[in-house]
Amino acid sequence: MASTGVSALRVEDPETVEQEAGRASVIKEVPQGAPWTMVEEAIFRRRSIRKYKRKQVPEHLIRRILEAGRFAPSQGNCQPWKFLVIRDADMIQEMEDFCVEACKKLQRNLDYTQHPKGSFKRFTMRLLARVFNRLQPKMLHPVPVTAMTSIAQGRFAVFHKAPTVIVLLMNKRGIGTPEIDIGICGTNIVLAAQSLGLGTCWVGFSKFLGQNKQWRERLGVEEPYELVEAITVGYPIGDPTRLIARDTPQIAWFEGGRKQILY
Repeated sequence: MASTGVSALRVEDPETVEQEAGRASVIKEVPQGAPWTMVEEAIFRRRSIRKYKRKQVPEHLIRRILEAGRFAPSQGNCQPWKFLVIRDADMIQEMEDFCVEACKKLQRNLDYTQHPKGSFKRFTMRLLARVFNRLQPKMLHPVPVTAMTSIAQGRFAVFHKAPTVIVLLMNKRGIGTPEIDIGICGTNIVLAAQSLGLGTCWVGFSKFLGQNKQWRERLGVEEPYELVEAITVGYPIGDPTRLIARDTPQIAWFEGGRKQILY
């Protein structure tokens, strides 16, 4: 019989294939009510830390949590990320000052409530706010607006006086949805930090740096990368393990030809 040049495929039992490969799988039995695993404990005890001790984090620990980020899954293994590590106190303060000024500018230009009702200034500023809201609808949500106001008034720090700031750069040409991959990568970083006794906090206002040409050049942000997030890292002040309220979302559970609604 003439060869087709294509190897014949055999359909075999998956367990047999694994055993022949020398890596038979083992099912780990976890009974209901079993203690948390180390991974679960890191997830449940993680908090966003906004007060840090002055003590700098050792370099080897920063490298270690970045390695956890590097091993994050990504679509097509595209790995659409780069890391910038800022540990220079003066530079972090300059980043802080820039972001504070950006918040002040936005507040001045978008907070139309500071002007009397019926005034022309209130009318024009409200119109500008509506245009801005169409361009960046999530930016004028009450949560970021409240934070932005607190920052502008000096009641809230952008980088929380952390000794180390990790900046995440995203490759805009990444496969699929690189924004999701960056989120997974950052989650690996914060959970690894938690497991090592460190505190972290995501900083969305760091985007202001990426919108400025001078800061992009200073940080070395070049196409196709863009600055999307930053994560502060340091030793927490106090005991930040207090439980934070979480919503219990509705879960649609499909099994055995039935749909159940669980909580």
